[in-house]
Amino acid sequence: MASDTTAAGLGTGWPAVDETGDAPTGLNVALVVGLGFALWGLSIGLGRLGDNSFFTHLATGRLIIETGIPRTDPYSYTAAGTPWVVQSWLASWLYGWIDSWFGPQGIRILMGLTSALLAWLVWRLTAPARTLIGRIAICGLVVGIGATVWSARPLLVGLVALCIVLLAAEGRVPPWALLPAMWIWANAHGSFPLGLVALAALALGRRLDGESPSVELRALAWAAGGTLLAALNPLGPTILTFPAHLLERQDVLREIIEWKSPSFSDLWSRLFLLQVMIAVLALVRRPSYRAAVPLVVFTAAALLGARNVSVASIVLVPGMAWGLADIGSLTGREKGTVARVGVALVLVATLVVGRVALDRPAYDLTTFPVDAVAWLNQAGWRDPSINVATQDTVGNYLELLYGADARAFLDDRVDMYPKDVVTDFVTLLHGTTGWQSVLEQRGVDAVLWGANEPLVQLLAEDPSWRVLYTDGTWVVACNRASTAVQELVAGGGPSC
Repeated sequence: MASDTTAAGLGTGWPAVDETGDAPTGLNVALVVGLGFALWGLSIGLGRLGDNSFFTHLATGRLIIETGIPRTDPYSYTAAGTPWVVQSWLASWLYGWIDSWFGPQGIRILMGLTSALLAWLVWRLTAPARTLIGRIAICGLVVGIGATVWSARPLLVGLVALCIVLLAAEGRVPPWALLPAMWIWANAHGSFPLGLVALAALALGRRLDGESPSVELRALAWAAGGTLLAALNPLGPTILTFPAHLLERQDVLREIIEWKSPSFSDLWSRLFLLQVMIAVLALVRRPSYRAAVPLVVFTAAALLGARNVSVASIVLVPGMAWGLADIGSLTGREKGTVARVGVALVLVATLVVGRVALDRPAYDLTTFPVDAVAWLNQAGWRDPSINVATQDTVGNYLELLYGADARAFLDDRVDMYPKDVVTDFVTLLHGTTGWQSVLEQRGVDAVLWGANEPLVQLLAEDPSWRVLYTDGTWVVACNRASTAVQELVAGGGPSC
């Protein structure tokens, strides 16, 4: 699978990147198209805030601003005081700081700018394709996938850093830039080892092509240095061991949707399948181990866990750009009136997109029990003596609302919760044998649960429980035998 040894570039068969075709030296059509993709990224990032994990990141950022980085769980009554490594402390701190100064709309602007930068960097990664047809096809697939998976989470920071890593592997970013990039990545999200894996895969592929992987190895050395430097942080070296600790919890992770194999029932996952097929065709067109090794490694990772799709879609870009090089004749180097008008239109569209997006409410809470939680408050059921069992995403929502006073049963921090807590939650989620014992042993006084879930039917049929509230989507049930509930009723609360 030898590469084209007649092509120039980095002293190898990998194609040279003509920077005039990538538009940093002048205003041309390629620049306009790249700005158009950045605008698409901006519109993705400016979406309303409705990611349940983000809610906990923001709540943690607020705590960091107020009292410092939590070292134990501050949110739940099932794992209160359990040691917790806040892997994304840097991103959480940034969210909390921006929220304190500019509110949630400020966070949306941050997400929009981050997604715009990410889309622009993906466009830059397509430069080896050299013509617009190949570049637009590749970037369109990646950003199309990102329209769903580039959610408001710290992973966005990691994806930007990943692009910088891949650009450094092609000699288009100075390798020393990986020192700060990897420090930020490691302190913002636990996916940072994937950057090192990508560089190793590219270096191995280059070696198998019979060429010197000096550029990739130099980038890998700087990236490794940046990763080690990341141990200098308020939490110390535990940041670096976090990913290994997480992988040790496979029995827990297999219950989490994003850690399962993608079902390919959604548009974004089907777009990824299409991207993989095109990547394979590109590899057949221009064989190279440097394209093949990352394709195999990261496609396998994505097929094993849906959360890896966003990373894999970006890692595949350099190999696709190599394989689809010189398709068509339009290079995008054309300058003049068309390019100037194009830039003007993109700028106007940016203002319109920003204005329309920010005129909408900051939060999208349509999938959360807003009315049910409000009813709990009005009825006095948010009393600290009342333990309410909820689903994991509801726990994140409670943390957004109440911070350290959330008293959640569980949220989606699978890295922190003891295995027995997660096991008990899974029992409740599926309504399997032992659900009554779980509620009794966890001291649950009330349950707030999705109306269509198996547990709700079981509660409705059990004489020890009474349904007090339903809005068709969410149900609140109380434990008739609970002492705390009886005291609350005696004090004027709703009868159970």
